[in-house]
Parts: sequence; structure tokens; C-alpha cells
Amino acid sequence: MILSNLDFAIHAFCDHFLAFSSVTSLILVAALVLDRLLGEPKSWHPLIWFGRWVDLCRQYIQLPLDASASRQRMVGVLAWLVAVLPWLMVLLALLWLLPDWLDILLSVLVLYFVIGWQSLREHALAIYQPLSASPLSDDKLDEARRAVSYIVSRDTQNLDESAVAKAGIESVLENGSDAIFAPIFWFLIFGAPGVLLYRLANTLDAMWGYKTESLLHFGWFAARFDDVLNYIPARLVIYTYGACGHWRAAIRSARRPSARWKSPNAGPVMAAGAGALGIQLGGEAPYFGKIETRPILGEGELPKPHHLKEAIWLVDKSVILWGLVVCLLV
Repeated sequence: MILSNLDFAIHAFCDHFLAFSSVTSLILVAALVLDRLLGEPKSWHPLIWFGRWVDLCRQYIQLPLDASASRQRMVGVLAWLVAVLPWLMVLLALLWLLPDWLDILLSVLVLYFVIGWQSLREHALAIYQPLSASPLSDDKLDEARRAVSYIVSRDTQNLDESAVAKAGIESVLENGSDAIFAPIFWFLIFGAPGVLLYRLANTLDAMWGYKTESLLHFGWFAARFDDVLNYIPARLVIYTYGACGHWRAAIRSARRPSARWKSPNAGPVMAAGAGALGIQLGGEAPYFGKIETRPILGEGELPKPHHLKEAIWLVDKSVILWGLVVCLLV
């Protein structure tokens, strides 16, 4: 009798797990297809509303700058919770109240709005297309400079051809991790609530995670929490870039101490991508009127326009690889 009940329980668990796994794969594939076909909404996006809410939270919660660092950090944690938890609770309530088929549809929409695969490709191609003109005219170079200025924070008005390509490649490789693979990872772990938590935390880091006088302590938690959420996905992306490019060079580049000069996640990811492509990133770059010297990331030749297209294809191959692994194993 006991063995019979145990056997029934095992079969029930397996059936439930297989059903959950197939639904998870379906949601992921549907969201990726939607993103690839439709891209990011051009006229509106839920994150715009969230950004306004975040500004209100900071306006009413942040302390004056003469407050102690510890108090500013505590208030920063409170502001983070006020900014994120209401939306997370709304999503959890909807998933609990809605029927199963609407749960699936809602999960697809949440993942679609969070993933930025097609948007990243469009921004990168807007840089590559004028940069690949032969011969490269001043007008085309200026067009590429404008395009790259939308996705990087450095000064772009005087960048040469190689520097524009380098800036675009660095952004593609880093944002591939943040905008595509980390959301997929947290969706696989915690479903739609996990991916929503990740995107809201990542947005707060982008808005509050700066080492300026007003945000150094207030935004401390936002920056650190985003680092924690990205830590495991970034390591998976390192191996994914290696698997889709030059494996040994990618892993070797990511493991160098210099790869961690800026962040525990962004540097190793860019270094791995550079190694996978057989190029050198990092080095000198202009920021806010000053030249910042950064370590060399990767190994090989200096970036050229065609390497930007190869970086896009590296991210595309990585997305396909993750999709196949999820469909086969999850």
C-alpha cells in the first residue's frame, strides 16, 4: 500500500513537472518570437511609467545631502522597496486570481516587455550600417557617431571609425547579458515575478546607481542589489559567448584580473565577448570631456566595423543556444 501510494506520488510529481517545463519553454519561445517580430514598443512602454514612479519615490523619500551616509543608505533601501514592491505584489495577485491560460498570456507579455533582444539589434545595426559604407564619408561617420551616442555614456562626437565600432561592440556584449540573458535566467528561476523583479531592480540601478554626490549613498543598495542579481547570469553568459566563439580566448580573457576593473559582471562579460570575437576592447575612451584609461579586454586585433556585425551574430547565436537548452532540458 505504501509503495503504491509512493509510486502514485512520484508519477504525479513527474507529470506536474513535465507540464510546468513545457509551459515554461512555450512562454520563453513565444516571448522571444514576439520580441524578434515586434521589437520594443516605440510610442510607450511600462518602464516609462515605472521611471516616473521612481522619480516620485526619490523626490519624497531621499534625505538632504548633509544626512549621514548610514541614514542615506537606510532611506535608499526604503525607497527601493517602495518603488518595487507594489508592482511585484500586483503581478503576484494577478497570477493568483487569473485562470491558467491568462497566467500564461500574462507571463508571455511580461517577458516580452522585459527582453530587449530586437531593440539591441536595431541600435547596433544603426551603428553598423553607416559605418560599413565604402568609402566611409564624414557624413556616414557622423551618422554612426549619433547612433552609438544613444547606447553609450562616453563622448562620441570625435570618435574615429575603430572607436565607434569598439563602443558599439562593448554595449552589445554588456547589454546582451543585462537585457536578454539575465531576464531569461530569472524567469526560469521564479517565473514572471522573477523577471519583473530583475527588470525593476536593473532600472533602479540605471537611475540611482551612480557615484555622484547625491546618489553615492542613496543609490548604494540599488547598485549592489543589481550586481547580485546579475552575478550568476553574467557567469553563464561568459561561457555562452565562449561556446559561440573562440572558447579558450573568451575564458582566458574573462579570468584576467583586469576584467574586473569596473564591475564584477560587466567587465568579465565584455572581456569574454572580446575574446570570443578575437578583438581588443577597453583602453582609452572619452567621458565627460576627459580621457579615461581602462584595461585592455580580450585579445586580438583592434575592432573594425565588421566586428560589430559579428558581435550582433554572437548574441544571436547565444540566444538560440539558450532557447535550445531550455527547450531540451527544462
